Amino acid sequence: MTKDAAQRRRWTFSEAVNIEGKVALVTGGSNDLGKAICHTLAGAGAAVILHYYKNKSEAEKTCRKINKTGGSAIACGADISDKGAVDLLFRFIKERFARLDILVNNAHLPITRNYFPDVSWEEHQEQIDVMLKGAFYCSREAVAIMGKQDGGSIVNILTSQIDRPVRGYSSYVTAASALVGFTRNLVVEVGRKGIRVNMIAPGFVLTGHTPHAPAPVQEAIAKATPLGRLATPEDIASAVFFFASDLSRFITGSYLEVDGGHHLS
Repeated sequence: MTKDAAQRRRWTFSEAVNIEGKVALVTGGSNDLGKAICHTLAGAGAAVILHYYKNKSEAEKTCRKINKTGGSAIACGADISDKGAVDLLFRFIKERFARLDILVNNAHLPITRNYFPDVSWEEHQEQIDVMLKGAFYCSREAVAIMGKQDGGSIVNILTSQIDRPVRGYSSYVTAASALVGFTRNLVVEVGRKGIRVNMIAPGFVLTGHTPHAPAPVQEAIAKATPLGRLATPEDIASAVFFFASDLSRFITGSYLEVDGGHHLS
């Protein structure tokens, strides 16, 4: 089929949502959001590589749950801020799967409150090294694989605080903002290879690990959100699936806020 014919061909919905046989790498896969993304992609038929840094037990537990329900997932540990570690991770992917179709850059350091007058540059650098440097190394390796096949999809997880900053999250917002610029440049670099790169900016996501946001704060955010609740990890994972599937086959460079409309309040 010629390229023009492929462009004119009408796809059915069932074809567009089918990611069975595809291979996905999810960085930061052992945190609550990463686990939801892994479950969603594996549930739709993808073979998932769940990346973790230190939380091996949680990563392996998640993979067991996925595999027990008929999905396919394997846990791989790596410090993605280290080029050598990323090289080894992708060597494994190439040897085990011989392809990569989906990369979700979801890794970041734990979110802690740090106010600008007290925050050190080292704290900024640590978050940048994981979010931006990790995405850089992983995306470079992913592009090398995807460019030799029929393209692929890269999804970078950011935060809606880029547009609505909140006091006390200086390092996290700085690193995520840098990732926006990196993503937009990557879009124009790799588009001709059939590789799409999109961004998801979650609002406040209700997880089991939110000590930095006590109940009154969560209630205030929910009240100010048009949909009247906080996001769940599954809400974000659904958006990731959209960008990973051919439902978004002509979408690249998009910045999608998944915050229940909170950015309008």
